[in-house]
Amino acid sequence: MKVVIAEDEFLERKAMRKFLEEHFSDIEQIEEAVNGRKAIELAKSVQPEIMLMDIKMPGINGLEAMESICREFPLTKFIMVTAYDTFEYAKQAMKLGVREYILKPSKKEEIIRAILNVKEELEQEKQMLENRRALFLTKVIQGEDAHTIQQNLCPDMQSGYFLMANQPLTLSDNYITQDNIALYISNQKLNNAEVLKQVRRLQLFLGADYYIGVGHPYDNLEELTTSYYEAKKALRQLLKAKQKNYGFATNDSEGIPTNSLLEAIREGEEQKVWVLFDAIAPHVNVELFVQIKQIAEDKGIKLNITPEELVTTEDWKEFIQLVCKEIKQYFQSQDKIVKAKQFIENNYHQQINLVDVSAYTDLSTNYLSNLFHEVTGSTFIDYLTEIRIKNAKELLQTNNATLKEISYEIGYKDPNYFSRVFKKHVGLSPKQYQSQIVK
Repeated sequence: MKVVIAEDEFLERKAMRKFLEEHFSDIEQIEEAVNGRKAIELAKSVQPEIMLMDIKMPGINGLEAMESICREFPLTKFIMVTAYDTFEYAKQAMKLGVREYILKPSKKEEIIRAILNVKEELEQEKQMLENRRALFLTKVIQGEDAHTIQQNLCPDMQSGYFLMANQPLTLSDNYITQDNIALYISNQKLNNAEVLKQVRRLQLFLGADYYIGVGHPYDNLEELTTSYYEAKKALRQLLKAKQKNYGFATNDSEGIPTNSLLEAIREGEEQKVWVLFDAIAPHVNVELFVQIKQIAEDKGIKLNITPEELVTTEDWKEFIQLVCKEIKQYFQSQDKIVKAKQFIENNYHQQINLVDVSAYTDLSTNYLSNLFHEVTGSTFIDYLTEIRIKNAKELLQTNNATLKEISYEIGYKDPNYFSRVFKKHVGLSPKQYQSQIVK
């Protein structure tokens, strides 16, 4: 634990330092600041967990220093130390998140209680952060949605990559580590050359016994799963060859029609899939699993299966068969929605409803309603209204028909209701819109 004592009185500062050294053996570093400006400088260089901050100091006072430090280091904990027991000071300190307040001259018990309380708070936050990082790592590896955690954990992330070692890793906070797996998060876009430089330095630091497989850097969170499996493959190759200690995976699958298989799955060509499968079967791996799963997820298909469940060739056949079935249903659903949209566009001028479209597409009303919204992004009513308003605009532009005639022409029996709907969607009444066209 690192601590900074910000106190302009020399004797007070030295007394506090001596007290902390005598009563808290887990403090690894204590620094002293004679004023607020020095406290800010030490916060940047030392990044202490705890700062004991006097309020009244020359130049930048304690509250001003805390405000500045909080902006850059929000996890730093402050203990206010002051001879002034005023509500105004306490209120300002509370706004900055200060929970502990020591009055001068302070009693030994008060200082110990304050520091123990802050230490407990630090431990709780540290555990919460570790849990969040572990959950983030798990979700990324499994290809699950991790955007919410990422925004909280590393909102400035621009790219990242995985690495995997043959032994447990202990790395800096830039890495999210779990045993022998690590995810590096960068606030800048990385390329392969930069990644190799970083990993080379890391491998030299860890020693000759370490082999480190590296995944390529990716800018999108969704693609980091691929980096994980690339790192896993690279480590496997390094340990087998024993020629170098770090690096990316090499392409050892020349002549295997993997891309053709993936394309056949993507297009729903199941017969072609099984023609290609026999050539692929001896070479199936987690990378192929991730690629197939990504194809399914691009079409909104969620698969509750992990690569660890695919042990035998028969397991893989069942998995691919399931994906093909889901993709076939996806294309059929797309066809049904095309059919539904055509029905609406051909019959919008009549009194049609969801039941009519349901009967035409041979789908239940509930399923059609949900599917229509999922595929088009609009409800049935919104889509029908959009078609009607579009045609109403065309009729208004001809300037020949009356409002009543136009209303009937596009499927509304009540001209007043039509006017209200038109104004809601266009921002103008039909007459106002028509007047603008004439102008």
